[in-house]
This record gives sequence, structure tokens and C-alpha cells, in this order.
Amino acid sequence: MARHALLRSALVGAALSAVLAATPLTAAAAANAAPDRPDTADLTMWSRPCTAGPDRPYFNMAPPLRAVLHDPDGDSLAAQFELSWQDPSGEPQTRELTTTSKSSGSEFSWHLKQQDIPEDIPVQWRVRATDGTAWGPWSSDGGAGPCEFVYDTTSPAPPVISSPDYPEDPEGWTDGVGVPGRFIFDAPAEEAVKYYYSVGGSAPRLIDAPAPGEPVTVTWTPERSGVHVFEVQSVSRAGTTSAPASYTIRVSSGRSPVASWALGDAAGASEAAPTTGTAAATAGTGVTFGAAGPEGTAYGTAAALDGTPDAYLTPQTPVADTSESFAVAAWARPETAAEGGMTVLSQNGGATPASFALGIHDGRWSLAVADGTADPVRATGGAAATGKWAHLTAVYNAPARTARLYVDGRLAATAEGATAASTAGDLQVGRVRTAAGHAGNWRGRLADVRVWDRVVVADEAATLATRKAQRTGYWMLDEASDGTSPEYTGGQPLTLSDGAAVTDADPIAGTGHLELTGNGGYAATATPPVDTTAGYSVAAYVRFGYDLPTRDMTLFSLPGDHTNAVEVRYEADTGAWELVVADTDTPTATHTVTEAYANPWGQHVAVVHDDPADRIRLYTDGMLAADLPLPDAATWPATTGLQLGRARTPTGWTDPMTAAIDEVRTYTGALSKEQVAMIRGPWTDPDV
Repeated sequence: MARHALLRSALVGAALSAVLAATPLTAAAAANAAPDRPDTADLTMWSRPCTAGPDRPYFNMAPPLRAVLHDPDGDSLAAQFELSWQDPSGEPQTRELTTTSKSSGSEFSWHLKQQDIPEDIPVQWRVRATDGTAWGPWSSDGGAGPCEFVYDTTSPAPPVISSPDYPEDPEGWTDGVGVPGRFIFDAPAEEAVKYYYSVGGSAPRLIDAPAPGEPVTVTWTPERSGVHVFEVQSVSRAGTTSAPASYTIRVSSGRSPVASWALGDAAGASEAAPTTGTAAATAGTGVTFGAAGPEGTAYGTAAALDGTPDAYLTPQTPVADTSESFAVAAWARPETAAEGGMTVLSQNGGATPASFALGIHDGRWSLAVADGTADPVRATGGAAATGKWAHLTAVYNAPARTARLYVDGRLAATAEGATAASTAGDLQVGRVRTAAGHAGNWRGRLADVRVWDRVVVADEAATLATRKAQRTGYWMLDEASDGTSPEYTGGQPLTLSDGAAVTDADPIAGTGHLELTGNGGYAATATPPVDTTAGYSVAAYVRFGYDLPTRDMTLFSLPGDHTNAVEVRYEADTGAWELVVADTDTPTATHTVTEAYANPWGQHVAVVHDDPADRIRLYTDGMLAADLPLPDAATWPATTGLQLGRARTPTGWTDPMTAAIDEVRTYTGALSKEQVAMIRGPWTDPDV
């Protein structure tokens, strides 16, 4: 029995042993899975992705190798990194690093040291994970391949700079402002793949070379005359920069227009005489000379076009070479909203009806450039206001393929990808050629048409649009007779009410000033001395005494029937001046208010409406105190004369002033900050 029991035990033991012998690897496999193969997307060097071959990155510092590793069982892992390369003799070299353990999904890294890796030799690397029981596959397995990089600390050679358009001549000057020039940067070796360049200390720009070591050409347009210095550095694939190379050029002033017409010809003329160039511009019967020109400019008269098909002028010849850079400019005053669009200037094209057209499109100023192969490229910006002069400058930069539009001296729009027709036809003033014939005839006035064979730069566009403020009134307030104080040039006087008097006691400037006692006294002109829908400036010097007043008072206003287009008043609660602008002449108008410090002992106060900029500004003692937006839609014409010492409300006059007032001035147009500073003091100056 015992023997049978032993036998049965032996048989069971043998069977169990056989089972165990047959299954240990299977059981182990079921208990532990090997780590995953690292995904190439999870391998980086200095945040650069894992790549190889021509796309391998170059570094000028030893890069950290990083890998995110995963285990299907969620076990902790260690990483094994392997570097390999061939030394100059062709012998394979290998380096390895095994990290400490981290949880699955962690990032593992090897921070290489410079002494660990060779220079200028492609280095391969791969990584795998272990959970302490099994090793996972290498990241390069399964056809993924290793990652590669090159460690390169060599500084590239400085580039050679040249230009076929602006030669480096220590003595000569090159024409000139507004003329685009090509500049070539060429590295003497293949290390350079990019170039940093700057001009005259400007912020450096980075440009790619077409291929390592190949030259690159940039186009640059000088915007001012004088000496300009290019500084250029080569940049290697590892990001190392060369020593700077410099290139000095001398740029002359911009060329004058190739053609221009002031359009200030005598009434009855049949053509516009050229002010530059030799071609007169024949006028259609819809053109009348002798209309009023833009105020504050040298163009006192202009051409008026009636919008009919005969409203045009043309020199009957091409003027702008549209295959190259060009610019055109004009003063324009539309007399209609022109829903279908109107044209100020255009030039017939070859394959296209017009190579460019400057005018109004959908109620806004617009420059269209076309070459006949696609729809025109259009730069549009700035509302075209009926009955208002605007200065327009349109610029086409051929190398840059840009169209720029300046309105009243400010950049209004830039369009990229523009190409003008290379074949030029006749220049047209006041119309544009379409597939169906000439159209878009101008209704309004035009003056000072100009055409250049170069780019007109921003400063030039601003200068062209300058309108000098014209003084419309200067009241020195040194004398009065029969209840009026004269205007310096004999213009409309200030009428003095009861409670207002010119006195020579303690004068501010000159020999007298206006004294208002606050009992309703005021001084006023019969009509507004400025148009409050256009640019204007109003200024006065005021003195309260020793203390600021304890009630509200108005210094000056330009009223309508219900409120004031503009008012400057003293606000007692804040002890400050307030500039107040009403958006409509209604009892329910919205008023925009801003404040400025008030000084009781004497202060110069000025308001400037900069119509082209749609801004209104308040100055105190020659310094800018406030600057508010004032779009055309929020302006309206004052209907009552300038008021000193009171303001209009829906129920009557209000806020009488108790103060001394002197040196009152009004201007059409916006005074500059320098001009405001010239009149800020308590002194007389009839010449300003």
C-alpha cells in the first residue's frame, strides 16, 4: 500500500514537473510584456524632431537627447541610449547610457557633453526601454531608422556684399530715394544657409539662402538721402553667425516727377499746361478751369470735371513706365458719392484695359493694379468724403509687387502680389478705360497731378499732402470802439455785449485785453470764422486771477442751433478745462468730453481739428493735453459766430465767464504742435 501510494505520488509529481517544465516561458510571458518600441514622434533633440539624412539638424552646442517611453503593463522603465558614428579613419564608434528608472510615459534624456561627440560628422542615435525583466525593441527597429544630427561649432565666413544698382563707391552718389535696388549676399563657403542683414542700424532681418552656400538677392528701397550702411552676417546650419560684413552706399535725393500738371490754368483753357515734362494734357469739354483749389496749398485754382463722358484730360501719351516701379499723386475733391466709382488717374494698358486706376471704389479711395491675366489687385482705404479735398498718392513697387495707397499723407492700404501691365498706353486724368470703353468719369475738382518713375516714400507722401493752416482771424483785443474790437487784418470784428469791455488795466499782451464780468457779457463774431466740418484751429489766452472759479464757465464755443460743434469750458467740480464735442446739432446730441489742467494765473488754450487724421486735440500752454477721435460723421457746420464767454444749449445761452481773455486766433487747417507752441505765450505776434 505504501509502495502504491509512493508510486501515485511519484506519478503525480512527475506529471506536475512535466507540466511546469512545459509552461514556464508561457506563464512568464503572460505575466510580463516587454516595453513598447519608442515612437519616432516621441524622440527630440533641442526640441527638434527625429530626422536623418539631408534633413538632419545641425547644432553648435551638444544637444540633449530626449525620449518618451511606454510600457504596456505600466511598469517603471529605464532607458538605454546609444550613439554611433564613424571616425575619420572609418572605424565605428559607439557610446551608451542607461538611465535610472521612471514611470511609464515619462521623458528620459541624455545630456551629451561636447567631449562625448565628434564635430562635423553625422552622429546616429537610438533608444530602447527595459522594465528590469525584458528589453523592448530599439527605436530604429521595424524600418524606423536611427535619428541623426551633426555637431558643428565652426563659424561661417563673412559674406561678400555687392549690388548692380548701388555700387560701393567711396566718392560717388547713386540715384536715389525711392529707387529699389538689388543687393547680393554671397558666402564664400557652403556653411551659410541664411543671412542676417540690417540697414542703418535697423532691426536685423533673416533671409534663407536657396541652398547651402548659394547667394541670395534682396531688394531694398532707400527712403532718405545720405549715407546708408548694410551689415550682413552669414548663418550656418548650426545657427552660428559670422563676423559682420559691411557695405556703404551714398544715396542722392529722389528724382523729380517725370510729368505733372497743376491744373490751375486760366478759365476757358482747352488744355492743362505741364509744370514738369513737355506734354500738355488735352481737356474734354466736361472740364472747366478756374475752380477753387485746396486751401492751404500752392494750388489756388483747380480743374472742375462734370462727370460726363467728356470729363477727362489726357496728354495722349504714356507717362508711367508700368513695367517698373512708379507713383502718381493728385488732390481730389468729389462732388458726389459715386456709387459706381469714379477715377482720378489711370493709364491704359496693353493686354488689359488699364494697368492701374486710382479713384473711388465702393465709397472708399482705392488703387487698382492689373496686368490682364487676373482680377486687379486692389489697395483700398479711407472714406471719400463728398465736398472735401483729399490728397492721394499711389505707389507701385515692381520688385516687391506691392501697391500702396496714401490718403492725406498717411498710409491707408497696402496690397501684396500686384503686377502692372508691362505695356503702357495713354495716361488718363478723370477716367479709366474698360473693356467697354472709357468710364468712371470724375465729378468734382482735381489739382496737382504728378507722375514719378520711382517709388514715392512715406515721408514724401506726407509732405505732398501738407496743407498750411491759414489764419482767418486775429483779435489782439487792445482797443474797442462802438462796441466792437477789430480783427487785425480788417476782417469781421468781435462785437462786445453789455458786461464785456476791452481794458488796458493790467494787460496780458499788448496794451489791452477783453474783460468779462460773468453777468452775461460775451464777445462774438457775426459768422463762424472757420468751417467746423473741415480742419480748423482756435486759440485764446485766458486769466482767472488768483484762484480758480467756483462755477462752470465757457471760454469759447462755435455753436449751431441747439448745441456747440466745439466748446472749451471750465468745469468747477474738477478744476479743469473740458473740450466738448457734439456729434449732431440736436437737443439730444451725444457729447464727447475730455479734460486738461487749468491754471488760474494765465494759460494759453488751443483746439486743433486735424480733419485728415479724424482727430481733435486740446493744447494748454503749447503742450498736448488731450487727443480724441473725431470722424467726419461726427462733424457738422457751426451756424453762429465764434462766441467768447458763453455756449449754446437747447434752452439758450449758458456758462458766462468771469475772466480776462486775449490773443484770440482762428485758422482754417490744423496747426502743428510746433505752431501751437509759437502762439502759446502772452505776447502779440501778427505774423503767425
